[in-house]
Amino acid sequence: MADKPSNVTGSLITIGDEILLGDILNGNARHIAAELRSRGFLLDRMITVGDIEEHIVENLGKCLDGSHFVIVTGGLGPTDDDRTCAAVSRAMQRPLICNPDYARWLRDRLGELGVEWSREVERMAELPEGAVKLGMDSAGFSVVHKDIPCYFLPGVPEEVKLLLEKEVIPDLEARFPNRRTYRKHIVRIQGLLEAQINGRLRSFEPVEGVEIGYYPHGGENWVSIFAAAPNEEKCRELMTSARDKVVALIGAQHISGHNDDCLEKVVGRLLRKRSWKLVLAESCTGGLLCRKITAVPGASDYLDRGFVTYSNRAKSELLGVSEELLQAHGAVSGEVAWAMAEGAARNAGAEVAIAITGVAGPDGGSAEKPVGTVFIACVTPGGRKVEKYSFGTAAREQIQESSAQAALTMLWEILTGGREPLVCD
Repeated sequence: MADKPSNVTGSLITIGDEILLGDILNGNARHIAAELRSRGFLLDRMITVGDIEEHIVENLGKCLDGSHFVIVTGGLGPTDDDRTCAAVSRAMQRPLICNPDYARWLRDRLGELGVEWSREVERMAELPEGAVKLGMDSAGFSVVHKDIPCYFLPGVPEEVKLLLEKEVIPDLEARFPNRRTYRKHIVRIQGLLEAQINGRLRSFEPVEGVEIGYYPHGGENWVSIFAAAPNEEKCRELMTSARDKVVALIGAQHISGHNDDCLEKVVGRLLRKRSWKLVLAESCTGGLLCRKITAVPGASDYLDRGFVTYSNRAKSELLGVSEELLQAHGAVSGEVAWAMAEGAARNAGAEVAIAITGVAGPDGGSAEKPVGTVFIACVTPGGRKVEKYSFGTAAREQIQESSAQAALTMLWEILTGGREPLVCD
C-alpha cells in the first residue's frame, strides 16, 4: 500500500535591511508562498532579518530544526553587507570554497562588460562546501544539510521567480513526490461589511480539509477558501462544494468575481458584452481610475478616452461645466460631478461616463466638505447615479485609491442591475 500523502512544510528567510526599514515591499515572500502552495508545499514560517551575520546564522539554525526544506533570499552580492554565504558557512560548519565554473563564468562576463576583476567579485564564487550552483546567470546555490534541502536565492525579484520555477520547485517535487494537494479560492464581495459576511457564514460548517477566512482587501471584502486533500480530484471536489455553499450563503448579487477577477476586469467584460463605450472624467484621482481600467488587456474595446480636469477652468473648457454651477455648489459637489459625467459622455459620444471630484487632502478641506469628501457620478443609457462618500482623514493616496475603487463598484452595480440611481437635485 502506498504511503499516505503528507504535508510538506518549509521555512522562508528573507534577508535585507531595506525590507526591515520599510524601503521596499517583501514581494518575494508573497510570490514564493503562493507558488509553493500551488505545487503542494506550504510554509510554516517566514522570517525577515537584516544584513547582520549573527542574525542570519541564528535564524538559519532555527529553521533547520523541524523544516522539510528551507529557502533563503538576499545577501548574495559582492558588497560588504552581503553576508549570506558567510552565515551559511558558520551555521552548517562548511568552509567556503571557490566554485571554479562560476568564477570562470563571472570573469568572462565581466570581461565582456569591460569591468575589472576584483576581490569583491571573486567572493561571489566562494560557496559553502558541497553547494550546487543554481544556474550561472545569477547568484544562487543549494545545499543539502542533514537531509534538508536548502535553497539560497538572490534578492532580485526577477531572479527569484526564475530560479524558483526552473530550479527550486522541480527539485522539491522530485524529493517529495508523495505530498498533499492544496487549492485556494477567493470570493470577492461587494456591498457587505465584514460583520455581515460573518453573520451570513455563521452556519457554514467546513468539512475536514476545508478552512475559510474573510478579510478586507482594497475596498472589497474577500472570503478565502482553503482546501487540502490527498489528491487533485478530491481537493477540487472539496473546493467546489465549499465555494458553492459560500456563494449561496453570501448571495450571488453581492459577488463581483472570483480569484483574479478584479472589478476593472469584470466591468470591462460587462461593457464589452453591451458594446458600450466608456469615458472617464477625473479630478481628485488624477487619472488613477483610467490607469486601473487600461491595465486590463483589451481595454480599448470599451474605453474611449479619459479627462483629467483638475482645475475649474478645465472642467468648464473640456467638459462644459458652467461657471454658475461651480460658483453655486463648488467643484466638490454632486451637481458638478453629474455635470462632469454628462459633459464627458457628450464630448465622447459614449454610452457610459464616470466622474470623480473630491478633496484628497491633506489640505483643502472645510467644515462643510472635510478632507475625504468625494462625489462620484455615473451616466448610462438607463439614467444617472450620484453618490457622496466620506473617506475620512486617510492619507491622500488612500483617499484616491478608495475613490477609484468606489467608482468601479458603482459602475459594477449599475451594469448588474444593483441599487436604484440616487438623483442629485
